[in-house]
Amino acid sequence: MNQASEYDAIVVGAGIAGLSAALYLSRQGLKTLVISKDLGGQLLMAGTIENYPGIKVTSGAELAMAIEDQVKTFGGEFRYGDVVNKIERLEDGRFMVSTEMGANYICEAVVLAFGKIPIKMGIEGEKEYDGRGVSYCSICDGPLFKGKVTAVVGKGIQGLDAVLHMAELSPKIYYVTPTKLFGEEELIDAVKSLDNVVIMEYHRPVKVLGDGSKVTGLLVEDIKNKVEKEIQVEGIFVELGYEAKTDFVKGLVELNEKNEIIINKIGETNVEGLFAAGDVTDIPYKQAVISAGEAVKAALSAFSYIQRRRGRKGAVLGDWRKTGKVKKEKPAFKLGL
Repeated sequence: MNQASEYDAIVVGAGIAGLSAALYLSRQGLKTLVISKDLGGQLLMAGTIENYPGIKVTSGAELAMAIEDQVKTFGGEFRYGDVVNKIERLEDGRFMVSTEMGANYICEAVVLAFGKIPIKMGIEGEKEYDGRGVSYCSICDGPLFKGKVTAVVGKGIQGLDAVLHMAELSPKIYYVTPTKLFGEEELIDAVKSLDNVVIMEYHRPVKVLGDGSKVTGLLVEDIKNKVEKEIQVEGIFVELGYEAKTDFVKGLVELNEKNEIIINKIGETNVEGLFAAGDVTDIPYKQAVISAGEAVKAALSAFSYIQRRRGRKGAVLGDWRKTGKVKKEKPAFKLGL
C-alpha cells in the first residue's frame, strides 16, 4: 500500500457541490483535498447559466473555474484525473480514502459530492468510441461536430434540449428515442418544426459503427417490428439521463431505492464524519444553486464535527466578518410599541 497523505477533510467530486464544499472547508482553515475525474462535472453541460443568484449570465465551465480559483486562494488542493473507489473507517475514527490509481489519503471528515453520471447506451462499440465520436454532453462537445451529420440518442426533456442545441450546428440530425416524444409541449413542437431533424420514435441503438479511429454510423432497431437500420453519422450524443454510481459506498452509508445517499437537513449521513451533498443525495430539485447551498451546509457540519473531535468549539466564520470578534452594532432605531 502506498503511504497515505493526511488531510483534515476530503471532498469527493468537483462539480458545483464539491467545489462549494471545498470553498467553505478551506475558508475555515482546514487542510482540504478535492479528488475528481475532472473539474466541473455536470456543471460543464450548462452552456449558459442565467439563474445563479448574483450572476446575470455565465457558463458552467466559467463558474467552475471561478470557484476553483477561490478554493485555491484559501489553500485548497485538487487531484484531477482520478476516481475514489473505496472509503473505510479506521480504528481511530478517521477515514482512509483510496483511488483507482492507487493513491491513499487519511482524513477526519469526508464530503461525498460526486454527483451523477450519464446513463450509457450499453451497446457494442460505445466504450471503444467514447471520446471519438460518442459523447455524453452536447453542450460540451457539440461545437466539435459543427457541419457534420449527428445523432442524438435520448428521451424526455434532456433529449429534446440536445436536439435543439445540435440543430444549430449539424446539417442533419437523427433523434433516436425508445418511446413516443414526451416532455414540454413547447420543446416537442420546436423539434418537430425543424427541417434538419429526422425523428425516430420507438427506436433503440444496437451498435456504434466506426473505422477504428472514429464513429461512422449507428445501427438502430425499430422496437415495434424488430427491423434494423444503419444511419450514417459522425457523432452520437447520448442523452438518456443520469444515475448515481454509489456502489463503492454501498454498505457504508444508507442509500435509497435510487441509490442516492440519504442525508439529514445539515448534510450528515448515517455515518459520523461522513457527509454528502448535491445530486448524489436524496434531496429533490437538482439545481446548481441548491447543490451549492446543500454543500455549504455539509461543509460547515464537517467543520463542526472536526472541531468537536479536537475538543474545540465549532465556531464558524460568518459571511459578514473577516477575522476577529463580531462587532455588535447599535440599532439605528427602536421599534415603538
